[in-house]
Amino acid sequence: MKMFNTLKFNEVGPGHFQAKQQFGKYQLSVILEPGKTLYEAAVFDDNFFVQLPGIHDNDDVIPGLTPDAVDAIMLKLQLIEMVS
Repeated sequence: MKMFNTLKFNEVGPGHFQAKQQFGKYQLSVILEPGKTLYEAAVFDDNFFVQLPGIHDNDDVIPGLTPDAVDAIMLKLQLIEMVS
């Protein structure tokens, strides 16, 4: 089963959905904005944006993600959690 399928999206505004999942000290936030079909993700440590090697590309928010791309981020965060 893909990890993306475990995310629980809640409506946080009209047509605006968000899911959060904890991976050790990091929290992944995934959103789907109204009228969009691709997701955006961000990683937080203690409510502060963090950029992690292999996940981020010099920006706090990662735009234009398919469910498979979100799944890949989740897998990387799970691996970081395992080695921490």
